[in-house]
Amino acid sequence: MIRTKAPADRLVIKTAIFVAIAVFANSFGNLMLAIGMNRMPDFAQVGIPGYLLHLLANPFVLPGALVMAVFTLAQLSLFSWADLSFVVPCVASSYVVTTLLSEFILEEPVHVQRWLGVLLIVAGVALVARTPENTKDEPSEVHRS
Repeated sequence: MIRTKAPADRLVIKTAIFVAIAVFANSFGNLMLAIGMNRMPDFAQVGIPGYLLHLLANPFVLPGALVMAVFTLAQLSLFSWADLSFVVPCVASSYVVTTLLSEFILEEPVHVQRWLGVLLIVAGVALVARTPENTKDEPSEVHRS
């Protein structure tokens, strides 16, 4: 029989999986929304009903919104066991993925100054990721059912 890992090890693995889901869903959801919105007509030319029809018919907007919903659910799940001050900085690594997608998929020119900003984000995420995901011993009374 294979022994399961200690609860603390399982929590680290679960946290890493949910952070990865949040990061990639955020990045790819935003990519899909950007592609979709770049294909939209000028709002002033089509009016509200026409614009809404274009939104619904756009093959990127609704799927992009669904992927963003996955991001939201993953982040909400993380909040249920990890500190806000851990989750948000770790999920900020989506900025790195989004910048890479912007340059290589959307072919946006990402200049040195932006890459330096991305490196600062990487450093911040690396620092936060080395800390415990939950610094509270017990859930507060507010969170208990």
